[in-house]
Amino acid sequence: MSVAAATASKPFETYEESKTPEELEHTVIVNEDDPDLVPFKALKHKISYETLNAITVKPFKLETMTPVQSAVLGLLPELVRPHDHVNEGNTKLPARDILVKARTGTGKTLAFLVPAIEARVKAIERAGRDAVAQTGKTVDRSLEGRAKRVFAKTHVGTLIISPTRELATQIANEALRLAHHHDDLEVRLFTGGVSKRAQLRDWMRGRRDIVVATPGRLLDLLASEPDVRAGLAKTQMLILDEADTLLDMGFRDDIDNIIKYLPQSPVRQTFMFSATVSEAIRQVAKRTLAREHEFINTVGADELPVHQAIPQYHTVLPDASHQIPYVLRLIAHDQLTNPSKSKIVLFLPTTKMTQLFATVVRELGKTCLPSLKNTRVYEIHSKKAQDSRMNTSNSFRADKSGASILVTSDVSARGVDYPGVTRVIQVGIPGGTDQYVHRVGRTGRAGTSGRGDLVLLPWEIGFVTWKLNDMPLKPLTVTELKTQLEAVATKYDENPKGRFFSNSTLKAIEYIDRDVKSLLPNLDEMAVRETFASLLGYYITKSPELRVQKGVIVEGCRNWTVEACGLPKAPFVSDAFLSRLGYNDNRTKHFRGDFQRDSPSKGAGPHWMGRGAQKSRFAEKTPAWMTTQGELHPDDPTSRPEEYISKRYDVNSSSENFGQRGDDSTGFGSPVNLGAREGFSRPKRDFGGDRRDFGGDRREFGGQRREFGGEKRQFGGERREFGGERRQFGGERREFGGERRQFGGERREFGGQRREFGGEKREFGGQRRDFGGDRRDGGERRAFTPRR
Repeated sequence: MSVAAATASKPFETYEESKTPEELEHTVIVNEDDPDLVPFKALKHKISYETLNAITVKPFKLETMTPVQSAVLGLLPELVRPHDHVNEGNTKLPARDILVKARTGTGKTLAFLVPAIEARVKAIERAGRDAVAQTGKTVDRSLEGRAKRVFAKTHVGTLIISPTRELATQIANEALRLAHHHDDLEVRLFTGGVSKRAQLRDWMRGRRDIVVATPGRLLDLLASEPDVRAGLAKTQMLILDEADTLLDMGFRDDIDNIIKYLPQSPVRQTFMFSATVSEAIRQVAKRTLAREHEFINTVGADELPVHQAIPQYHTVLPDASHQIPYVLRLIAHDQLTNPSKSKIVLFLPTTKMTQLFATVVRELGKTCLPSLKNTRVYEIHSKKAQDSRMNTSNSFRADKSGASILVTSDVSARGVDYPGVTRVIQVGIPGGTDQYVHRVGRTGRAGTSGRGDLVLLPWEIGFVTWKLNDMPLKPLTVTELKTQLEAVATKYDENPKGRFFSNSTLKAIEYIDRDVKSLLPNLDEMAVRETFASLLGYYITKSPELRVQKGVIVEGCRNWTVEACGLPKAPFVSDAFLSRLGYNDNRTKHFRGDFQRDSPSKGAGPHWMGRGAQKSRFAEKTPAWMTTQGELHPDDPTSRPEEYISKRYDVNSSSENFGQRGDDSTGFGSPVNLGAREGFSRPKRDFGGDRRDFGGDRREFGGQRREFGGEKRQFGGERREFGGERRQFGGERREFGGERRQFGGERREFGGQRREFGGEKREFGGQRRDFGGDRRDGGERRAFTPRR
């Protein structure tokens, strides 16, 4: 493949405009579509035998370079020359600092690791020779060996900064593989989620050839550990991987602070790799790179960050009841179109939903997917321990079963490379346009084929029309996918010789609707409610991106619990809980569309079943989106979300009021033992049992629960908000059972306006204490304990 100067036939994004004419001479542009690939054997005599052997023989076994590898490695060996190298001839040498614009999945990790190892090997050899030369001797093997060991333990060879722990760990493992034949080279890893003491112990005992770190942990060590500061003060090379992601995640100040501890240019050599070259990247490059640096561009100006070759589809479901069956059909479709090599990444918006879907897919996959019990389901989210996440990530990366699924939150969205991913499925909207790009980027890497599917509920369609209008998304309906799947399954079963799955695939997929329907009554109600609460926390803040009011989001999430998860009644949501989620803007009493709450019907049972009489609250004016009268403009944010949907989706509008509450005492049916996985049934409490407010202090999803009336944490204790720590609900409170005022005397309201689960309520049957606690009604009475 040829590396041409700026005289390329196709237009490219220009970084050159901000550079001087002298710098323009060091700009190269690479055409990724050039089929003339360069073999790795062309690097013979340019890199060490050990490094070349690791690439071409073991463990990588690679033959040809990718365009970015050819562009960077083609600069060797001059690229890794010492900063004080004297140019004895008239040959023009390349700049030592480089800025590389390259897509994800194009082999750029190997492109910067090879120069890092080669520069380290040469620096150690030079340190040994210099030590001998200072004594006036020509040869002293013993002195040379001691000098090399001291240099390797006191000087850092290369510092690689990565935005995430997962990506940093992946880079460290790739470095170990590349150093397979270099017996003494070692790699240090500084990331969060791992014992700092263990990392420091390895740092003190071992060599410091390559250090891979995340910004947060590295800055912490630099500020608190003198030996870390001393070692990095002698760093030979700095590499910023995924520089655009580092800036997107808010690490710009951290990077600036880290660089202050490192040697200045030209003593320090710097590489920057980024998928885009924005103004922010230019500013960082100007402060970090030498003025005479190389700019290598492998991405055309007319190309989006997402690979154009990847087919991408979006589906707006008629209602939430189609969500689980549709996802299963997408998985089955991929297994039949990619037999023996199906590898799917399934993204969910929250940790709780990831846990729920992992369990559902794991159980239903045994009966209604072509691979049946051979389906391998992996699960990664923030509730998993760091070691567990690493092990799961490595297992999925190495999986070659032909029917594997990784169910994950966004911890796997950025930078992590999973070879051979055939499809990315996104359920619900991503965090933003960039997040969508990073998710889809998990498939179609390194020139392989792939596909992306986005599955949305009716009220989420606004995200596509407002945020993804530049993406090559094609619509796909539920009926169209079902027809396609049946055709693929029929064709697959007609060819018994080419089968990867021994069973009848058409018969398996016919059981999808039946098996989903039979599973829903056995889902753990508390798991569904916790998932509902997490979805509210995620979506409430995204109402501007969805172009809907927050009341529509609340209604949609409540309907999801009934339609998708089979709850007999949608969860009740208090004003206090919605206020904590930002539902109330403190400027108006209610948003338009505040939902109605009906008081329990008469004869509903004892007071503990209805939680007392409740005051009905109605909005003074029915908003436009709660009616079916009149015509609404599609761009009107107050219109119903169904108005945005094309007729091809065949969605019927519904105007049901939401927020109504009736008798919730009906059980789910007999529980089925499906193992100790999260998301499935435990023995269900009667309505009125011990139940915490949404968003309150909850135990681990699927974990052990205390008996009703037993020891429990005090109401208002420490709890975590969605996505982080928050202060106690209601502020400081005395211990349960501690000193308090006399019954009937003056009593201070808890935290000002009281935030009972269920909202404002009247006294029922006289003044009483918190639901489920000790009660005095003319005499002491023990707490009601329902049967389990």
